[in-house]
Amino acid sequence: MILIDFFKGVNGSATIKNTLFIFILALVVRVTYVWFFVDISDQLIEDQQGYKLLGENMAQTSNFFQLTDGRHTSRTPGYPIFLAVVYTLFGESNLTLILVQIIINSLTCVVIGLIAGFIVPRGFLVAGLISSLNLGMVVYSGMILTDILFLFFFSLFILFAFHYLKSPKKIQLFLTISLLSIATFVRPVTYFFIMLLPVLLIVWFVWRRMQPKQILYSLFVYFIPVVIAFSAIHYRNYTEYNSVSLTNQGGGHALYWVVPATYQYSGQGSYQEGKDFSLKYLDTSIKKDLNNNHFKRDDYYMQVAKEALLELGLLNILHAWSAGAIINLLSPSAAVAPLVRNMEHPSFYETPGNGSVDKLFNYITNTSSLLYLSIVIIGTIVSAVFLIISIFGLYRMIKFEWVTGQNREMVLFSLFIIIYFMAITGPIIGVKYRLPIEPIMTMFFSYALVKFRNNHTNNK
Repeated sequence: MILIDFFKGVNGSATIKNTLFIFILALVVRVTYVWFFVDISDQLIEDQQGYKLLGENMAQTSNFFQLTDGRHTSRTPGYPIFLAVVYTLFGESNLTLILVQIIINSLTCVVIGLIAGFIVPRGFLVAGLISSLNLGMVVYSGMILTDILFLFFFSLFILFAFHYLKSPKKIQLFLTISLLSIATFVRPVTYFFIMLLPVLLIVWFVWRRMQPKQILYSLFVYFIPVVIAFSAIHYRNYTEYNSVSLTNQGGGHALYWVVPATYQYSGQGSYQEGKDFSLKYLDTSIKKDLNNNHFKRDDYYMQVAKEALLELGLLNILHAWSAGAIINLLSPSAAVAPLVRNMEHPSFYETPGNGSVDKLFNYITNTSSLLYLSIVIIGTIVSAVFLIISIFGLYRMIKFEWVTGQNREMVLFSLFIIIYFMAITGPIIGVKYRLPIEPIMTMFFSYALVKFRNNHTNNK
């Protein structure tokens, strides 16, 4: 019944014919990309090999929740469990796994279309088309990484959240938070989002003049799926490592990536100098003493990173966060494709430069491959056009929806999602960090195109 309500709420644009068209188009685009541009037999690099080994180990031992050593506790088990299920059902084949991810990502395109359809009349088809051709989504479909599975559940969360804001019911709230919990179980990037969301809900409940009893009951419903999803992990971490953290990944990420990037993008010096600046706070003797407890060591890294960031100062942090957000929004998706990454080019992180402009200039001038540079420049232009149209769509949406009072809560919630991901990503650069806000940006983009088409039609 809930799914039927979804289709009724998108102004008839999500017909069965249109839905099948979007799904098949997305499927064809992704299969074509993998067929021509991805060598499945290639040795997996970076985190892909680690995830594959985790999934294989789970499938072979039939123990889907055995994530106890230090390497495993840096990850949430959602994606390895997904890999283990696929390997158990279809065998340990990279090609089969990627085909399953392609199907999931094609469904995500339909979900993004439904998200846009909630606010944008006839926006389902536009948003679905844009998502089908979204190069970032296409490229990550061919990688053994958490991003595609996370994006699917997070997009469903946005869809259910919009439906709940329009028609608040307890079952809707439960399903919405269940989807958010599953997404976080796959990739812990939304863990703090789960902690912040009850505050927004309380404000929204008060604004709707709900009774205190109803508010308490709704919050109880909210935390049921959260407790189910994470209580076992927290219990294990507390009993075995004396820590209440979900993973032992944040401190190392902050110390070795966030601080150096903040140092560089705020104009203090090069990225390597930022690493040296960060590590000067690290007491190696304490680090050695903490090696037996991965969570305590990670807490220590986080404390060191905070001290380093405090020395840089609030203005430099804001400067670096702003520069990182702009670069992420303009980053060309083609640059993460294995075929393009294998071309000769300098490392973006290791490129020297005091500030983002100096770094980008040095990166371009040090790139000897004309083909690689052309792909990056064209991709950046495409990203810039998409960003400009999306911002214009957001402006039009705020102007119209706020004045008329229609969908006001959805617009505010969408802005909250964007601000959250920009805040937690900070100066870290990568197309994958933009993926969680792609459904919202696509909705803004669709709004701009639909309104332009309507105005053009009315002026005839």
